[in-house]
Amino acid sequence: MKTSRLLSILFLIIPYFSFGQTSEVKVAFDTKYSVEGYSDFDRKKYIVLHSTQMENDFKGLEELKDYVINDLDVYLGRNNGIMGGVMQRSTENTKKKGYVDPKYMKKAGKKYRLTVYGKNGKNTHQYEPHVDEMVGGQVHYFWTGHSSNLKEPEKGWTIQGGDAIGDFMGQFINEFYRNEGEPITKGPLRPKYVEVINEPLYELIDGVKEESDRKPVKEIFQFHNDASVAFKKHNQEVMIGGYTAAFPFFDDRNFEQWNERMQLFYDMSGEYMDFISIHLYDFNKHHLSDNDPSTFDGPINYTGGRIEATLDLMESYSMAKYGKIIPLLISEYGGRDHSTEWKPWFAERDWDFMKSMSPMMMQFMQRPNHILKAIPFMIPKAEWGRKKNPYPWRLLRQEFELEGESEKWVFTEQIKFYELWSEVKGQRVQTSSVNQNLLTDAYIDGNTAYIIVSNLKRDVQNIHLNTLGFNKNNIKSTSVKQLYLKEHQPTLSNENIDFNHGITLESEATAIVKVELKEGANPNKEIAESKYYSDNILEEITANKSFEYDFKGVDVNKTVTAQLRIGIGRPHHTVAFPTVSINGKEVKYHQEIQGQSQHLRAQYFTLINVEIPQDLLAENNKVKVTYPDNGGHVSSVTLKITKEKQVVK
Repeated sequence: MKTSRLLSILFLIIPYFSFGQTSEVKVAFDTKYSVEGYSDFDRKKYIVLHSTQMENDFKGLEELKDYVINDLDVYLGRNNGIMGGVMQRSTENTKKKGYVDPKYMKKAGKKYRLTVYGKNGKNTHQYEPHVDEMVGGQVHYFWTGHSSNLKEPEKGWTIQGGDAIGDFMGQFINEFYRNEGEPITKGPLRPKYVEVINEPLYELIDGVKEESDRKPVKEIFQFHNDASVAFKKHNQEVMIGGYTAAFPFFDDRNFEQWNERMQLFYDMSGEYMDFISIHLYDFNKHHLSDNDPSTFDGPINYTGGRIEATLDLMESYSMAKYGKIIPLLISEYGGRDHSTEWKPWFAERDWDFMKSMSPMMMQFMQRPNHILKAIPFMIPKAEWGRKKNPYPWRLLRQEFELEGESEKWVFTEQIKFYELWSEVKGQRVQTSSVNQNLLTDAYIDGNTAYIIVSNLKRDVQNIHLNTLGFNKNNIKSTSVKQLYLKEHQPTLSNENIDFNHGITLESEATAIVKVELKEGANPNKEIAESKYYSDNILEEITANKSFEYDFKGVDVNKTVTAQLRIGIGRPHHTVAFPTVSINGKEVKYHQEIQGQSQHLRAQYFTLINVEIPQDLLAENNKVKVTYPDNGGHVSSVTLKITKEKQVVK
């Protein structure tokens, strides 16, 4: 077995941050941090349960529902079942075959608004302040040629295509929800987002056994276009998007997956989409498509550099193609494990699903200006997914699944994700660490500060907290919540600590340090982040050939930091870190890969961060990136700038 040059380089670089050494986290309590005006922790965007206000799974479990929504301050965010149910009961438009009857939609919508929700659902109205919902379609209900009646196809009508589905969805959005300004008894809040179809390329191509039964990619994307046009004839305020990519491994087959799918979707459908949606999952174990269901290996993760490279490529192409970034929506994310998903429930599996949620969310939180919503995949009961064993991604289980015979419903270990994040709110302040495998963030809310650290590695990390612009005598008390695995059991600890002593961050753990202050810390400075994009996308790497990237019109006044973000996808035997110059000057930089090894993928796809000295930055900049060997691509290069803004009043 040959040792990868990448892994050899990493072994030389990473020890400084491994084997128990201490990493410093700087927190500037006096400095607000904003990204294009976004600075507050938006719980309705991030602290979300894949559930709905009138979720049947919580019937008879009101105490558990109240704990999740009110005590843990969790928002309800995705309903992928309601439109299918409406379609199931619908009648056909007698004047337009293949389309839903508008009279049925008006009548059914009125009944749902006034009776099902307004009267029968009155006990759920108390939760409406925690509703920030999106709805979506499913292939089996909505694809061209399918019967509107899934259970009894002969009793249904045949769906014409994307235009008919957009027409149906537009009428549904208008008729089944109350208008702005109307009282709560007139119906539920209207969703903000509509996904055309959930994971259509998997349902219609990748998951279809017979090649002759698979649909062309272009047909699926045209379906999205037709649906969007028809939808907007009814409603132009609710955002519609897709294509809800299931496994966006863009670098597969040397980026052919990107070319054939996501780039094609931007090219064909970008002008019709209000957002682009994707799903991101880390695999603790994967069967690796070796056709042997008894063998598994892992991890195969997105968390870390692969997420950054994936999202930067999408943003860069959108900017190059349309001169703007089409917003992103992460409608599912979390963890998977092919070796255990089909087994009965056990606690450690919950950890394997849950451990990626906090670091992934922290990465999404760095893009508040472009990410509309991010929903961790966790269903309350999901009895619809029960086979021999219950559906694995659940918030609730029955007591007998652990021990005894009681059928009482209780929380799975995954509730601890929401318990970890239950208190965080406030205004973001500046944090930094040279350790790229330690994610950091911090927020201040009145007399309370929250410092968040997440360990991307399986090694324990010792953390020293260094506060700037802050008098430690102002600290009243300090406590830390930490979510980690201990003896095969997901553990959420909560203990008081001495702020000066720092914390020990366990393997793949996330910790939230809560600092109670005697007097509130009011930031009197602001650091504002902005990002510049290059039009050069997916450059094929040739040995010793320099790729040039121009960044013009950069406002260098009051610049605090400048960072090049270089996305790369390369074979494992190749060099990971390029030679980088800006305006003719070579830049020496800290060389570290963010996230765990990608050696089980066909190649590695990650993002290299290069700190640029301020004196090298100009209004117009020419960046050169050079590799000494052949193979792979530079997927994107962006320039991230932070600068001093006005003093916060």
